[in-house]
Amino acid sequence: MILIWSLAIDQDRGYILRSFKRNLSTNPSLTPASINHILKDLQKQAGLNQIGELSGHSFRVGAALDLLDKNIPLEKIMLRGGWKSETSAMRYLQSWNDSNWLLVN
Repeated sequence: MILIWSLAIDQDRGYILRSFKRNLSTNPSLTPASINHILKDLQKQAGLNQIGELSGHSFRVGAALDLLDKNIPLEKIMLRGGWKSETSAMRYLQSWNDSNWLLVN
């Protein structure tokens, strides 16, 4: 099935992850809802329910935290994450730091 799917798309252009139907018609990208559904299924299969429910939003926050750990300036983190205000970006980073501190201590 993967070989057939790879022939149905232009692998040199477009999103890496795309949705496709049984008739091999494709959409240019996955919807936020389908990404959330896939992540929840993968999380359930992996038995990772103790970490809280994953979503596409988890990647946005995780990427921001990775950048913060690499000492990237907040302005660049905001650009990458699409945050328009420092307050919003800091709210995401702080809420993770607070819950992570509880897990470690």
